[in-house]
Amino acid sequence: MGTPFKNLDDLVLLRIFSFLPSKHLHRSMRVCKKWNHLANEVMRNRQSYPQTFVYQLKDNRDKMKNFDEKIHSDLEKIWCKPALSVFFLNSPAFFESLSESSNGNDQNCDYPKSKRLKTEHKKDTMSKLIKNKLALNLPKLFITGDGIVGSDKNIGIEIESDCEQPAFSSLFIPHNGSYRFEYKPVYFKTKLPELKTEQDLDKFLGVKQNEEIKFLLLLVDGYSDSKLIPLLNNLNRIRKIKIERDVKKSFACSGGIVKKLDDCSGKRTKLVFLCLISKVESKCKVSQIVIREPTQQEFATVWNEKINLMKKSGVFPNKDKCLAFQVSCCGRGKDYHRQENFESNMFLKEFPNVSLVGFFGYGEVGVDYVPDYGSDANKNLIDDVKNKEYLFENIQATGFTSIFTLISFQN
Repeated sequence: MGTPFKNLDDLVLLRIFSFLPSKHLHRSMRVCKKWNHLANEVMRNRQSYPQTFVYQLKDNRDKMKNFDEKIHSDLEKIWCKPALSVFFLNSPAFFESLSESSNGNDQNCDYPKSKRLKTEHKKDTMSKLIKNKLALNLPKLFITGDGIVGSDKNIGIEIESDCEQPAFSSLFIPHNGSYRFEYKPVYFKTKLPELKTEQDLDKFLGVKQNEEIKFLLLLVDGYSDSKLIPLLNNLNRIRKIKIERDVKKSFACSGGIVKKLDDCSGKRTKLVFLCLISKVESKCKVSQIVIREPTQQEFATVWNEKINLMKKSGVFPNKDKCLAFQVSCCGRGKDYHRQENFESNMFLKEFPNVSLVGFFGYGEVGVDYVPDYGSDANKNLIDDVKNKEYLFENIQATGFTSIFTLISFQN
């Protein structure tokens, strides 16, 4: 190894290695003992935390080959060893651009021209294309909403239903000894368990001794209010007990109504619980805010107030170990704000370089949850908010809201 590289500081090498794909890091390990040690440190760090990426087909000139090459390239960059992969899909108006048979000649299409059948075809095709690129034994969850949310190089990406090209935002969740994500599907013609007590909820979600629930994402396939509201009421009773005991030991809850859920089981899924479970002694922290302004003119006031609370909570100590979810109403996109990617970029401006994923839904589920992690007292910073009508003190099924969840992972 040449003198210039030999004299490089360890921190400089770690910084350089952080930009390398994993397969190149493995090659770097063969150079010398020092590089082997530092590259291993980078690999261990990568494999401990979730990773995201977002993809959008740019125009109709992109064909199946381009899509395959791009997905294959992006999947090679997945640093962690995923235990679960989650894909948020949009609903593009045209899907022929991914078809080898699409060249502008309708006679080459090998499926009926019925709009209904074409819509079903394009949804299934998108899922199948991704599934074919993933390991067969890797648990996969596909959520088709009215649009997707993602981030790339600290730039927010919001792709709504009027986008004519397919896109997805993905989340790869690794095996980790301090925390894990569990998902529990409820299928049609299956009765939802009665979750009346903490024990019922822990048993249903698979929470073990010395573990606790930190975050719950509810994904609903057109579930009726008559079924959803009793579920939320039970969750609120459980949260109230936890908050009275210790607000930091309670959990945030977000979610929304989507078009389709697919857990690759072959069954029709009506409800999914995606749950973050951590060890009691771990330093996993969660903060969540609900943005719903009475009028558009009051957006800035509500936004600044809630964001300041989230920043005070102490959930953003390390940008490389944070994950954020955004669930927004389908009416809160560029037509409402008169600017593309508005709310996602506003969030990333306050919490730079955080990995952001999410979707646009047809109804939202959420609650404000801002514990004061900087204090030993059983204190919730949300009590400092002056305008109580802006608060969601209980998990509510609502509309025209945006819900932001910030999660900090620390071993």
